[in-house]
Amino acid sequence: MKITPIRGTHDFFGQQVLKYRAIQDLISHYSRIYNFEEIITPIFESTDLFKKPLGENSDVVLKEMYTFKDKNEDLITLRPEYTTPMIRAAISNNLLEKLPKKLYGIGPMFRRERPQKGRYRQFNQINFEILGTHDVSSDIELIILANSFLQNLLPDKKINLFINSLGDKDTLSKFSSALSKYFREKKEKLSEESQNKIISNPIRILDSKDPMDVEINLNAPKISDFYSNEANEKFSNIQKILKDMSIDFSINKNLVRGLDYYCHTVFEFKTLDLGSQDTLIGGGRYDGLTKLLGGPDIPGVGWAGGIERLIMLMDDIKSLQKKIHLIIINESFREYGLKVANQLRKENINIHFDYKYNLKKSLSYANQLGVRYAIIIGEEEVQKNICTLKDLNSNVQEKKTIENIIKDLS
Repeated sequence: MKITPIRGTHDFFGQQVLKYRAIQDLISHYSRIYNFEEIITPIFESTDLFKKPLGENSDVVLKEMYTFKDKNEDLITLRPEYTTPMIRAAISNNLLEKLPKKLYGIGPMFRRERPQKGRYRQFNQINFEILGTHDVSSDIELIILANSFLQNLLPDKKINLFINSLGDKDTLSKFSSALSKYFREKKEKLSEESQNKIISNPIRILDSKDPMDVEINLNAPKISDFYSNEANEKFSNIQKILKDMSIDFSINKNLVRGLDYYCHTVFEFKTLDLGSQDTLIGGGRYDGLTKLLGGPDIPGVGWAGGIERLIMLMDDIKSLQKKIHLIIINESFREYGLKVANQLRKENINIHFDYKYNLKKSLSYANQLGVRYAIIIGEEEVQKNICTLKDLNSNVQEKKTIENIIKDLS
């Protein structure tokens, strides 16, 4: 019986693991220089944590969450996104006493979407969140962090930044009413899915990828016509600072993001290299979300990035480790050979052993691995307490003490 992976999941191995670790290392670097504290939360939470904050009529809540009852009949959901769990953790652990609070996390998320290129049902995500400040500097800081991270990770890729503002609650309310009226007039041309959102959540129609919906959205009311003075000033400041800091961007007036908790600044970094799943990093401001989750009434802003999509764009990584192949000619020399390997590993030297006890086969295997050096253990080496170090590139070999080999290979 051959058991295959569950649809929408995938395994990491080889280059994917190397790339994943490279992303982790780079994220750790930026977390240090931007002073973000890592937080790790459970992969499942109470369903209530997601239902209202994400929007009861959002696609995530209506169609994509993995929700089940545990033995106590409590509704449990595998986390579909990371912002609300991170805020829940900050509230639960009294991390919001000194503000602002800067948190980041990396881990798996779960959404029952239709699997396609760059989109999986279990996927890995990076999140950076700043809680407790209205200052537009926090919005800018997160955009610059994301921009620097992407330029460092994908230096040869063309990545575009799109920004928009959803304004404040009054802006969103007036905009939602105008959209609902506009879409009612176009109802017959909209996709069935969007027709169902005209009353409950018309803003989500702007996020539709259906070709007919996209065309209708081009002439939909623009949120900028409904900005309050405060919302307009805040968005103008964001644009001015980005220009002053030479960060290229475009304004997309239909950019709304996929979850209901966003307000004011929203942004996405997109690429042309992944087809329809083109967003690498997306985020924005979510003032009021912390209060909704039972915490203090403080603002927040953050972004999330999908690791699988980043991996798809990365060049292959060459291992920088000096892998040394250990060749033990005969099983009777095994004990000495393992002692040699252990001594070298204590000095952080990468030793590979194929368990073959055959010189010809082991040398052939070493060439397949592409290693530079082989350490050969035979009868003479055991008797004299030495090793033979062979350079597989030049085919030159020398008998040396273990101490000298350590000096040569360290």
